[in-house]
Formats: sequence, C-alpha cells, structure tokens
Amino acid sequence: MKKAEFITKVAAKSNLSKRDTEAVVEAAIETITAALKARDSVGFLGFGSFSASKKNERDITIPGTDRKVRVPAKYSVRFKPGKLLKEAIE
Repeated sequence: MKKAEFITKVAAKSNLSKRDTEAVVEAAIETITAALKARDSVGFLGFGSFSASKKNERDITIPGTDRKVRVPAKYSVRFKPGKLLKEAIE
C-alpha cells in the first residue's frame, strides 16, 4: 500500500477530509522521525515500537574476493511489533 492509498483509507475510516488526513499523517511521520533522530523510542500500545539502534563499526569481506572493507558505525531504525499486531496477522 502506498502513502496515497493509506491516506485515502484513513480518511474514510475517520470521516476526515483527505487534506486533513494527509496533514495528520505527515505530522505523525515528522514527529516519529524527530524522536528517532533524538534517539528516543516511540511506542504504540498493542501495535509496536520504533527505536534507533546503533550498529558498531565492522569489517566485511566482499563476496567473491578477498578484499576487506571497513563499514563505519551507524544508526538504523528497528520496529518491534506489539502483541495485538502479531495476533492480527497470524
């Protein structure tokens, strides 16, 4: 499902206009992004939680060669699904 489809479906369920729904979705995404950038986690009870996870610097070998490359440390986003979400998709 693409963002436009998501906005359309949420607008239909919430009885809001597509314009208002789009503003809410954009604000939610910006708020989650800002929290993760600040290394905070964001949780929705029953749905799941987003967190920023640090990956340490490491050496990797490029497949098919003996060449080694150092991959710098970085942060990535993790999502851990909640109990209700897990049960809903089983």
